[in-house]
Amino acid sequence: MKLASYAIFSLLTSASGLSLNQTSTSQCTKDIALASSSIASAGVTIASAISDCTTYSSQCVDDINSITASMNDAAGYLNSAVKDCGGDENEACADDILATIDDVTEATEAITNAVLDCQDSGFKCTQDIFTATKALSEAGLDILKATTDC
Repeated sequence: MKLASYAIFSLLTSASGLSLNQTSTSQCTKDIALASSSIASAGVTIASAISDCTTYSSQCVDDINSITASMNDAAGYLNSAVKDCGGDENEACADDILATIDDVTEATEAITNAVLDCQDSGFKCTQDIFTATKALSEAGLDILKATTDC
C-alpha cells in the first residue's frame, strides 16, 4: 500500500510544479497550478488515509474530509480553467481539463463511499481509497497533457 501512495504522491507533486506553454494566459496558468496543488494535497492525504482508514483510526474521518475539500477546490479551479484557458477555442485543452474534472469527480465519489465503508468494512474502505488514488493519478496525467495543449 505504501508503494501506491508514494507513486500517487510523486505524480501529483510533479504535476503541481509544471507550468504551461508560453501562449497560456496568466489566469489559465494560475487555475491549472491551483488545481494541481489541490489534487496533490488530496494525494498526500490519501497516503495518510490508506493507513488511518484501514486501521479504523479516528483520524480516518478527518483525512476523508480533507481529501473531499481538496477535490472540491480542484473542481472549482478546473471549471475556471475551461473558460480561462480558451476552452471554447482550443478543443484539446478543453478535453484535457474536462477529463481532469471527470477524474476528480470519480475520486470524490470514491471518497464519499469511503466515508461509510471505512466505518463498516476495512476491505471496502481500502478499495474505495485505491479507486480515489487511481482517479487522482489519472487526473495528474490529464493535467500533464493540459500543460502542453493549453
